[in-house]
Amino acid sequence: MNERKNIPIPTACNEIDLAAWTKVGEGGNGAVYTNGNEPGVILKLSFQESGTLPAVAKEFYTSKAVYDLGVPTPQMIDIVRVGSNYGIKSRLVGNKKSLARICGEDPPRIKEMAAVMAELGKRLHSTEVMTLDMAGGGEWLPSMKALMLQALASTNMLGGKKLQEVTAFVGSLEDAPTLLHGDFNLGNLIFSMPGETPYWIDLGRAAHGLPMFDLGHLYLFCNIFSKKKRVQEITHMTEGQMLRFWSAFALAYNGAGGLDRFTAECRRFAALDVLLLGYIQPLSLLERMALGLIAKSMFR
Repeated sequence: MNERKNIPIPTACNEIDLAAWTKVGEGGNGAVYTNGNEPGVILKLSFQESGTLPAVAKEFYTSKAVYDLGVPTPQMIDIVRVGSNYGIKSRLVGNKKSLARICGEDPPRIKEMAAVMAELGKRLHSTEVMTLDMAGGGEWLPSMKALMLQALASTNMLGGKKLQEVTAFVGSLEDAPTLLHGDFNLGNLIFSMPGETPYWIDLGRAAHGLPMFDLGHLYLFCNIFSKKKRVQEITHMTEGQMLRFWSAFALAYNGAGGLDRFTAECRRFAALDVLLLGYIQPLSLLERMALGLIAKSMFR
């Protein structure tokens, strides 16, 4: 993803010794740690492309912007360096458990937790971001429509009439001023136990636009990527459980009326999310070809 303008990239960061920290969790692009000498603090260390200083700074300042909007998310503290990688210190959410883990450990709660995510998602998508005082002039919460058009302008995953069709569709969309998570999935909603107080995490791709961008991302995660063993390991859920979650979520978010139309629209936006993935992550030629076929099959 292109770097956002005016993000204040730190010229120096505090270097920390990872030996003093204990790994307490792991995700697709990094791991999280705690340190007994720093109670109430958690370290998220990102790997590879996600661990570069510009990428980490983008997540740090975007997350601060979302926090300033009053959205429940851990407060950012500092950007730090660990060898050649960078990470973020933030306030620790005590006794946390992701929505994905709750569903994986207690499958009878899938329908209930899908309804919870639908309700919290509606609250998130009712937050207006255009009035945010963007300190320093940085575009912390950019237009998802604009990012999508950038992705389409540089993609080699589609061609010819299909690329023209998709580009025209995105160009026709409203540039809505509502908050998007950007990585709206079951692992990025956590709960502080007991009481299950919710928090959104991993907001580096937050933006503004139509909620359907987030819903398409969740559709892709539950219906397509759920087949991947790595996704099943991260979520602690089976493919069947994620499919059940999506069905319950769609019903709770949209209601029974027009559910087929809603699902078809989510599938269309999932195709856009595939193309955006090819823009923001380095992929091999075979991966691009495979994802391009997925995008074509879903955009109808």
